Amino acid sequence: MKNEIQIDLQPVQTRRASEEIYNQIRQLILDGEIHPGERLPSERKMMDMMHRSRPTIREAMRMLEREGYIKIYSGSSGAVVQEINVDNAVQSLETIIQMKHMKIEEILEFRRLTECEAARLASERRTAEDLEKMKEILQRSENVLGESDAFIACDLEFHLALADASHNAMYSIMMQVCRNVIGESLSDILIKGTEAEQKMRYQRILDVHKETYIAIKNQHGAEAARLLTIHLTNAESDFVGRKY
Repeated sequence: MKNEIQIDLQPVQTRRASEEIYNQIRQLILDGEIHPGERLPSERKMMDMMHRSRPTIREAMRMLEREGYIKIYSGSSGAVVQEINVDNAVQSLETIIQMKHMKIEEILEFRRLTECEAARLASERRTAEDLEKMKEILQRSENVLGESDAFIACDLEFHLALADASHNAMYSIMMQVCRNVIGESLSDILIKGTEAEQKMRYQRILDVHKETYIAIKNQHGAEAARLLTIHLTNAESDFVGRKY
């Protein structure tokens, strides 16, 4: 573990002092002034630097730890900066969506707009590895058409692989958020009806995925976006009136 680092923290004057301390340290981490693995100054040093009490410093440290920015160790190790965990960001966004009681069609509308643009970018930026990954998912999808849980998992994988092929991390993160918050409701829609009706529905989805893959492979971004627009607009109609 690295030695304690030297950082420039300013005295805090606000009544919500713990939040201000949290904001200062968080910004230093986000700006790259403090790196993963580096140890923050001791509580005593921060008390002197920021002119605040031990409970205030500790509350700020707890806030940073809850958000995944630091890990607090007992003894002399103190607080150590952590690698930013994307899963924590995804979970925070999911919590916000849940608290806002958003309608599922609102989430799907956002997903349609973002994923169609991701498809355009994927058509420009996809690598051989991206194409191979999507192709492999399509092959597995074909093999599990009669198995609801397995097919739905492949459906999720394909859309995530498409977002990853855009090589824009925001699309990948937002795709994961959207799929996580509507996953159960999506499954309910996809498994409704008889076994024969389910298989027909899955075949239609697979056909669209195949056409989208071909468009991305051939770098036809407009066509990939068009196919997804129709596909996701149809999906939205099944969710009207539902809430997350």
